[in-house]
Amino acid sequence: MIDQAALLESKVLRGSVLERTDVLDKVKALSLLPDGMHVTTAMVAVYFEVAETVINNLLSRHRQELESNGLRVLRGPELREFAPRP
Repeated sequence: MIDQAALLESKVLRGSVLERTDVLDKVKALSLLPDGMHVTTAMVAVYFEVAETVINNLLSRHRQELESNGLRVLRGPELREFAPRP
């Protein structure tokens, strides 16, 4: 079992478990957008049962690391692709 505090503090430790997305479904299902690949900040906050501001703070503090792991912020036309259709 990995110590949560160590996981929060160590980029190397986080990198070692990065591919372990299978464990997320064992905890509870992560809701995805219709493409089955993307999530919103609000969806991540609901999954982790925290306020959306907590996710935004983490994004601010760790943006470079998250982007290197595939984070993309969608804006404009890209974002409209994922907006619910009336």
